[in-house]
Amino acid sequence: MNKESLYKIAKMNNEEKVVLVKYGNFYKAFESDAILLWGLFGYNVINGKISFPLSVFGSVVSKLTRLGMNVVVVNNIDDINYYNTIQKNTYEEYKNETLHKYETSGKINEIMKLVEDKIKTSFINYDKLLEFLNTL
Repeated sequence: MNKESLYKIAKMNNEEKVVLVKYGNFYKAFESDAILLWGLFGYNVINGKISFPLSVFGSVVSKLTRLGMNVVVVNNIDDINYYNTIQKNTYEEYKNETLHKYETSGKINEIMKLVEDKIKTSFINYDKLLEFLNTL
């Protein structure tokens, strides 16, 4: 069974927890957990996943539990560890906040690219874009 499948199985059983999967000297998170870690730690999301080195694992788990999130770590199919917070579980709150932030960031980047392309095509477009934006 591949690691991404392990993530999906672990996530089905732990929907309101951050699930991390060990890949050699790295840990990976997928889907909404990847975006959550993007928002909290600034990791790059590539193809719906992030990874970080084993050397920062302790600080990542520590911060997540300090913020009130439970964490499930899948080393392999028969080696799963749980790190639980003693606080109210804040996973959904942080997930929703970072998903919104991620979507907004993507839209802003898309608009910025379009603006850059239009201005490169013709500097006259700058005035037109500025005029349009000022009407909003």
